[in-house]
Amino acid sequence: MKKINLEKLITIKVGSSLTTLPSGLPNLKFIKSISEQIYRLHKKGFHIVLVSSGAIAQGMKIWNLSSKPKSIDFLQALSASGQIGLINSYQKELKRFNLIAAQVLLSHSDFGVKNRSENAKKSISNLINLGAIPIINENDSISTEEILNGDNDRLSGKVATLLKSRRLLILTDQNGLYNKNPDQNSDAKIVKKLNLNKFDLKTVSFGDSGILGRGGMTTKIKAAKEYLRKNNEVWILNGKKDGILEEALRKKTSGTRIYLA
Repeated sequence: MKKINLEKLITIKVGSSLTTLPSGLPNLKFIKSISEQIYRLHKKGFHIVLVSSGAIAQGMKIWNLSSKPKSIDFLQALSASGQIGLINSYQKELKRFNLIAAQVLLSHSDFGVKNRSENAKKSISNLINLGAIPIINENDSISTEEILNGDNDRLSGKVATLLKSRRLLILTDQNGLYNKNPDQNSDAKIVKKLNLNKFDLKTVSFGDSGILGRGGMTTKIKAAKEYLRKNNEVWILNGKKDGILEEALRKKTSGTRIYLA
């Protein structure tokens, strides 16, 4: 297996608030934008791994549900139904740039068993070497653990750690991490740089995760804490802004950079 240049390996996480419109329909504008950005990075020699939420939200639309059910069995069915549409949307847009989307479903428990985590690493690495774009989601359709306890923020951190990715870019519908909930406080200020060694969770108000998601800013910080080492970094970025990925790589963005020092 060809060795991957870790300096060029980027793990990107996108949430349901980006992949899904308030109506429940796929946000094709966003999927088109992120696919084009991935293509531009791919042309520059970067290896991209995408961790994407949105399957359950897509399933809700398929079954004309306006609110998210609480039944585990029902949520698993929604995930299984919605996963197809989600991956097909990515596949269609990436195909415009002659890129191949490859779906990978992982459970948090996969990372705790050596042979399963090694198999996952080999599989994803092989896809990267083939030139494909691995698109990873939680294995909600068969694992109750994922429905009850999982979130794709922390999954993205585990994937980035497994692959030894130097950058984890978490895309959300906010400009970054704020010192207060910006939806409730007009004087909220963005935190541009965050050294986790000097960070107190109690100093920040995170708000909730919204109707479509399972993770808010709290899970993003937890993902960063689990992933960060002194030679890598996490960015929380507004995925609605075109070109945001390249801005982050140039460190010229309004997002939040999280690091250890």
